[in-house]
Amino acid sequence: MSVTAVPLQPIQPGSVRRLWLGLLLVLAIAVVLAWAGLRQFGHTASGLRYQILEQGAGTSPTRDDFALVGYKGWLPDGTMFEENAGTPMELQTLTPGFAEAVTLLKKGGKMNVWIPANLAYGANPPQGSPIPANSPLQFQVHLIEFRTRAEIEETQRQMQLQQMLQQQMQQQGGEHGGPPPGPPAGP
Repeated sequence: MSVTAVPLQPIQPGSVRRLWLGLLLVLAIAVVLAWAGLRQFGHTASGLRYQILEQGAGTSPTRDDFALVGYKGWLPDGTMFEENAGTPMELQTLTPGFAEAVTLLKKGGKMNVWIPANLAYGANPPQGSPIPANSPLQFQVHLIEFRTRAEIEETQRQMQLQQMLQQQMQQQGGEHGGPPPGPPAGP
């Protein structure tokens, strides 16, 4: 049996240093990519996880506000349980997790949000709903528009005033035997 000898070349000066620098560079790139990937996801102190898809503009609503929201909701197994293109909502009446998610958005903003069971329906899902008890939920939420409570109350006051004026005009028209006089006829 014969043994073949392969001549080994000596290591070039600086090769080990280049190898270590290359490894450090790969490690630094991996850390930067991991940090950038995590940055697009956020989470709140309450346990809500979210990903902003579109930032939106302006200010964010508060829990006292009323919002026009479009959304899609999924169960953990991927089953869509609800979809709505735009529903007016009083944020105080929503589950804590959904209300908190809406307050993270700005007008026109979109997000994916993962709501833990304790911030969704917990042990008491809506009657007749496909949502099981103690189920975490996932939503895609779009904040179309929102109004403050003060704006809504002012609009209601204006509508009431307009109704009162219409009633008074109808009563005056009835007392005089016809509708209130209009502008004079033209030539």
